[in-house]
Amino acid sequence: MKRFAILMVLALSITLTFGQKNLRQTASNYLKSGKLDKAAEAINQCIVDPSTAQDAKTWLIRGNIYQQIAISTDANYLALDPDPLAKALDSYENAMKYDPKKEFYDDIFVQLTWERNNLYNIAVDAYNKGDFAKSMTNFARAADVIAIAEVTDTVALLNTAYCATLAKDYDTAKKYYLMLLEKGYVTPALFVSVSDIYRVQGDKDNAMKYIQMGKDTFPNDPDVFLGETSVFLTFNLTDQALTNLLSYIKTDTTNFSVYFALGTIYDKMVNDSLTDILAREDALNKAIAAYQYSLQLNPEHFDALYNIGALYVNTAATIELEANALPLDKVEEYEKMKSDITKYLELAAPYLEQATIMQPNDVNTLQTLRLIYSRTGNSVKLKEINEKIDSL
Repeated sequence: MKRFAILMVLALSITLTFGQKNLRQTASNYLKSGKLDKAAEAINQCIVDPSTAQDAKTWLIRGNIYQQIAISTDANYLALDPDPLAKALDSYENAMKYDPKKEFYDDIFVQLTWERNNLYNIAVDAYNKGDFAKSMTNFARAADVIAIAEVTDTVALLNTAYCATLAKDYDTAKKYYLMLLEKGYVTPALFVSVSDIYRVQGDKDNAMKYIQMGKDTFPNDPDVFLGETSVFLTFNLTDQALTNLLSYIKTDTTNFSVYFALGTIYDKMVNDSLTDILAREDALNKAIAAYQYSLQLNPEHFDALYNIGALYVNTAATIELEANALPLDKVEEYEKMKSDITKYLELAAPYLEQATIMQPNDVNTLQTLRLIYSRTGNSVKLKEINEKIDSL
């Protein structure tokens, strides 16, 4: 009798196991025939049964069922679950967990890749529409999805960080850039990006820390070098920034960005030397020379064109303030200053005109040109620029 009882129990166990596997096959058949409600009902019985709850195939089928629910256009199927995609991804994660021999890895990977690409395309579309927050979220989700298959999607992670920066979500950007560093993805741009976020946030120590890491890893990279210069400039370490750039151009005279950065430093020195006319003129000449050399290397550089024009206009404005402060008996000196004002405005015009060719609708450039034409008596160009501004 005892032996008979044991055999009965064993037979019952085998029957139950095969019964649940038959139910799993039933769920698969319902999925193939598009009966998603019945498929979900059947597979959800399997995941709570001890005989199939830790079976990779069970979870793979469940993932496929809920993925189809997520993309269904049938309102009845969509109503089956408030977040079918989350259930699908959870199912694929469990399928990976219960598949140590990776018997179903290729099937799981195909499904996860499909979903990753779907989310990636949503992110790209949002980016093209200027919705950087939505783009960031979906790039991050795309990376999370493919990570279930133990794959690091560096492209999606980089795009997440980049879009987070555009959305001014600097903490999220930092999180993903640092995640990439931790995963061993190391590029000059990555160190610069991390440092730049800390720089924007006013964290001098960390800005310097990561740019120094970049220098240690890529000692001759110009972008890292410029990144360090930006940190110096942000925290008013002008002398260090200037030393950096002057040292760099001794070995490389082909990088227009370096000369543009050099121009911005001398540009700042013009403003810092308002009370010292000789120092101001020296800084002005050096700024113009640096910007002009930058334009020789890259004639299409809008910012260099604009900055030269702005520098001349600002110099004219400074001289005008000084002229207006002169005593009434300083007539000759006053007339000389008026002549200098006109000279600098006329020097500014060609650069700003070239800038408007590159960016025809830049309002700041157009309004500055209107000021110049008005002050220098160029009525023909003044009429043209007014019509242009009115048409915007």
